[in-house]
Amino acid sequence: MRGFDEHAIFKTKREVTVIKFVNGKVSAIQRLDDEVSYVLLKKGNKYIIMEGKDPDLNFSNVINVMEEPMLSPKISENTGEYKFVKLDDKIEKMRENPEDVISLVLNSKYPISGIVNITRSTVSLSTSKGFSGSDARNSIDGYFRTFNGEFTGQWAFASSTYSESTIKESINTACEMASITKKAEVDDGVYNVVLSPLVFGNLMNYLARMSSGLSIMMGNSIFSRYKPEDKIASEKFTFSDVPKADMPNAVEFDMEATFTKNKKIIDHGVFKTPLLNNEVAETMNLESTGNAGWVNPIPWTLEVDEGDVGKDSLLSGNVIFFNNNWYTRFQNYVEGNFSTVGRDAIIVYKNGNVEGVAGRLRIADSIPNIIGNIEEVSKERYLVKWWDSRIPVLSPYVLVRDVKITRA
Repeated sequence: MRGFDEHAIFKTKREVTVIKFVNGKVSAIQRLDDEVSYVLLKKGNKYIIMEGKDPDLNFSNVINVMEEPMLSPKISENTGEYKFVKLDDKIEKMRENPEDVISLVLNSKYPISGIVNITRSTVSLSTSKGFSGSDARNSIDGYFRTFNGEFTGQWAFASSTYSESTIKESINTACEMASITKKAEVDDGVYNVVLSPLVFGNLMNYLARMSSGLSIMMGNSIFSRYKPEDKIASEKFTFSDVPKADMPNAVEFDMEATFTKNKKIIDHGVFKTPLLNNEVAETMNLESTGNAGWVNPIPWTLEVDEGDVGKDSLLSGNVIFFNNNWYTRFQNYVEGNFSTVGRDAIIVYKNGNVEGVAGRLRIADSIPNIIGNIEEVSKERYLVKWWDSRIPVLSPYVLVRDVKITRA
């Protein structure tokens, strides 16, 4: 583009069928199409990022008076055309006609409120270096909250293939949680807890964002205190960014035209790598991990390795099981201090037996303590995505010892 040394144009297109349920009825079916273009313009190290299809070339005058930035996006040298397409035919049929999905939800034992999203997503990137790439995929995800009088349950799912059994299992799990109607009292204190994939997935969303190299450089992350190869968590804990996996949100290239790759952020408790784009990697004397973000490296899709034991063995002792959470808030990102409120079946177990469902309880602890005190991890894993866990996470159930609990 005239007046600039380099440019890149990144486009996203999402075609989504959204089915909303309220109290066991379909409240709305929406078909949403959204297409956005992002433009990067560079002159030397100075740059402008804008949203829109037709950039105003008068910005070439503005960029001349800008100060030199501390960091500047660096477009990779990759060239040529690249095209990736993976579309599940059943998902495409459901996106056009979601009657089968609706029927499954309306046949729930308890009335459901929630959402199912059926999405076709395409991203494309062209750069002045000569790269032209596109990546088209589809997916289905949703969450279900079931109501049994004053008792509730919830579960979520995400998949890049349509599976009736996955949706049924999600509904049945939410109903199972809502079917527990005994009550139990819990005082403030320190307890062993089991976190479901919903809760652990929510916390992993925050941990993934903290692993961004820019967050680390800015001192806005627990990783700011560590360097690669430091031991920072339980040996039971391995956490990865897996954009090459067959999961929602996976992608073949990042916004700088670097091809993506799977990488372990934490491997058996050892910090392996932050998430990096070209410019942050250069500043940290490392190589890009394929996670650009023109400014801030971003996670794609996440995975926690499975363990050696079944879920039921995690619940065989004296534990509090958190099935869902919301209102996660951080008091200090460097220390990782946070609180989150449990909801939808906080179940108290004594000697492996259900004592009852507790009222509102809050986990008030820190991310380093949570990942450092992991005692066991289940064999079973579930791919979940929901409104408070927007990055898909393939997560097991996790037993964590000595977690601070208060009544919310």
